[in-house]
Amino acid sequence: MKKKIAIFTTTRSDVSILTPLMKRIQKTRRLDYLFFVGGTHLNKTYGNTLNELRNNRLKVHGHFNYLDKGDNKRNLSKSLATAHQKVNEIFSKHQFDIVCILGDRFEKLAIVNNAIIYNKPIFHLHGGEITEGAIDNQIRNMISKSSQLHFVICNEYKKNLIKIGEKKNNIFNYGSLAVDAIQNIKIIKREILFKKLNLDHKLSTVILTYHPVTLENKISSANQIKNVLKILNKSNFQVVITAPGHENERSIMEKYIYLYSRNNHKIKYIKSLGHNLLFNLIPQCEFMIGNSSSGLIEVPYFKIPTVNIGDRQKGRVMHKSIINCSYSSSSIQKAINKAMSPKFKKKIIKQKYLFGNGGSSKKIVNKILTIRIDQEFLRKKK
Repeated sequence: MKKKIAIFTTTRSDVSILTPLMKRIQKTRRLDYLFFVGGTHLNKTYGNTLNELRNNRLKVHGHFNYLDKGDNKRNLSKSLATAHQKVNEIFSKHQFDIVCILGDRFEKLAIVNNAIIYNKPIFHLHGGEITEGAIDNQIRNMISKSSQLHFVICNEYKKNLIKIGEKKNNIFNYGSLAVDAIQNIKIIKREILFKKLNLDHKLSTVILTYHPVTLENKISSANQIKNVLKILNKSNFQVVITAPGHENERSIMEKYIYLYSRNNHKIKYIKSLGHNLLFNLIPQCEFMIGNSSSGLIEVPYFKIPTVNIGDRQKGRVMHKSIINCSYSSSSIQKAINKAMSPKFKKKIIKQKYLFGNGGSSKKIVNKILTIRIDQEFLRKKK
């Protein structure tokens, strides 16, 4: 009898990681999945990312629409309460053996709590990571402590899970699933890609992805994004900006992004590129700038510099291609100058990628096939 895995996605960043896993499951006779889509995928404000799932030919078995209007703390808490109700309906309606949870988003707690109540074991992707500047750090650890099985992307993160009491024998470093996605993208020529995105292929281009820093009180969200945009607005770069995530004060950041993109034809606001276009665009760019995890996990694979601003990602394993800077204009400018230095770019060409060489989906599937889901596996002793 096939093991059935319930897989949930709530945001665009899930797609490049979950797609290779689901496609591998589709090829495996003894496994099957149920795929449930919710959150920002169902909201046009975030770029119609549901279309990306359809384009990847991933069968969707259900939706859970829980987003409350607005992005203040009260709205986010209301969204989480609704998510619990919507996910409960999925657990009560569908039959499956194990639950897959990726990452550290606050709404994933609704899935965790329902899995616990319904006695469904959890396997967690991307546990053991540290992001000191965001509430994601606490949430990630809450998910890890609720999970029976862990698939991490490097040994450092495996050690972090062991430190918080997770069993060594249940933690596996198989690298990042995003590498599988990168290695399987359809390559698009620069001229065709830039035309598709309404960009000038002759201009030096950078990508900006900036999210609210949910545990920052030194400088406001407005001033953070304004400092970055002011510098980029004065530069000779063509800038592609992707949307901030669904977090507290997101709308404040988006307001300034609209303002600057409206007044400068070289700043393009594309809410969501989708992972195929993103992974084609990154190697065509001078660098990525912002505070997104993609700048620290996926971008180093391409040996492209990342200008990482502020504390949001503080604590993560860093490649040599990462340039950390503060929120001040002078610090950001200094980091950009370093990213554009021929000496620095030559140096990072030789860097070793730290999060695997591909094949993660096959390793994860093979491990799940060996797991016996019984009372012994389900019970957490720590």
